[in-house]
Amino acid sequence: MSKFNAMLDMPDVGKLVLRVSFGLMFLLHGIHKIHGGTDFIQGLLVQNGLPAFIAYGVYLGEVVAPVMLILGVFTRFAAVIVIGTCFFITYLVHMGDLFVLDQHGAWGAEGVGVYLFSAVAMMFLGSGKYALLADR
Repeated sequence: MSKFNAMLDMPDVGKLVLRVSFGLMFLLHGIHKIHGGTDFIQGLLVQNGLPAFIAYGVYLGEVVAPVMLILGVFTRFAAVIVIGTCFFITYLVHMGDLFVLDQHGAWGAEGVGVYLFSAVAMMFLGSGKYALLADR
């Protein structure tokens, strides 16, 4: 291994960067829901024949789970919650985007896809050693 590669061989730092950056970005969606409410999501649920109260689960998926990821507390479990949230978001909002490219060549469901696949990576990687409850 070259000196450059050896110097950058820090998987626990990579896991920390992934957890914190992802958690902060996903948490912003949750903060928006805290301030703006869940009326939009409740409407989508009702349109799809589901009870409106399920919308309150957004606080688990977009607030609690991201905070868990940022802190490194039950990281794999938090990632599973985010994965479920991403599937729910895809079902409610992005089903028509799954086989679409936008005018710039981006996948129609790219935003939720990036979050989904990042959460899958964290589920498999775990927290790394820089966490409150490391699950290496």
